[in-house]
Amino acid sequence: MIIRLNESTLPLALDFRYRMFVDAGNDHHLAVDWRELTHAFYFNGYRNGSCAHFGWQENGAIVATAGALIRSDFPSFTLKARRYGWIMDVYVVPEYRRRGLARQLTRHAIEWLREKGVVVVQLTASDEAKKAGLYESLGFTPSNEMRLRLDEFIPAKTSV
Repeated sequence: MIIRLNESTLPLALDFRYRMFVDAGNDHHLAVDWRELTHAFYFNGYRNGSCAHFGWQENGAIVATAGALIRSDFPSFTLKARRYGWIMDVYVVPEYRRRGLARQLTRHAIEWLREKGVVVVQLTASDEAKKAGLYESLGFTPSNEMRLRLDEFIPAKTSV
């Protein structure tokens, strides 16, 4: 059963976010104070209606989550849509995977964004989700966004 998380269940959303980073091998990118900063950001988003998390509850426990955020940063606020939706924190406890929970929760988060008048939705997919075709099955298309980690990039020396 899908439920909407709230301020009292926010620590659980943060736990699932952390587990998502660990599973993806990206927890080393998290700042020391990530939890406090993220808690404050999500708390404010819950209050002002720009952020929501949904959980799959089974036998009284949350076993999967997905979140949605309405963003209006540059350059999106200079475009006709002015803002976009961001899907985040999609995580399923390992023993509950391959049951369609991520798909159902992501679909629910997309519907929440649609109800808020959002017309463009983006996300960053994990390698596992890419392999499974999860987001493509929901209508997402790969984009031309690229990323360069300057703290990990060592340019090749060229001779002049």
